[in-house]
Amino acid sequence: MWTEDPVVFFQEVLEFEPDEWQAKAARDLAHNPKVCIKSGQGVGKTAFEAACFLWFLVCFPYPRIVATAPTKQQLHDVLWSEISKWMSRSPLLSMLLKWTKTYVYMVGNEKRWFGVARTATKPENMQGFHENNNSVFMLEYLNAESRI
Repeated sequence: MWTEDPVVFFQEVLEFEPDEWQAKAARDLAHNPKVCIKSGQGVGKTAFEAACFLWFLVCFPYPRIVATAPTKQQLHDVLWSEISKWMSRSPLLSMLLKWTKTYVYMVGNEKRWFGVARTATKPENMQGFHENNNSVFMLEYLNAESRI
């Protein structure tokens, strides 16, 4: 059920009630691997991205997820800390997942079931991630290297 409807995952696992635009975008993501969202400042896009990252990490077996942003500060101080915040609020995720400075992984499967923080400063930062379930979450995409 969570795989098909990320909104239910948000509500049941994260206790996060998405705004209407977040719910629509999450459901779009469940059925289309390429979703781009243009939004303003302070509308909840970082919380949404963190929730989607955790949904994908938990619901799809052996994922390889790259979370990226144009700068190290945006990546670690904004997105990566938001992922940590939502993980710590969930008893289930606190048991299943381990958060580190650069990785979030499924306990017992750290080599094959993980998400990683990588800056979008160079295209080669995004290379080498091959698995049946891959995803890239980009914060502030307009500033990312166009070849990525």
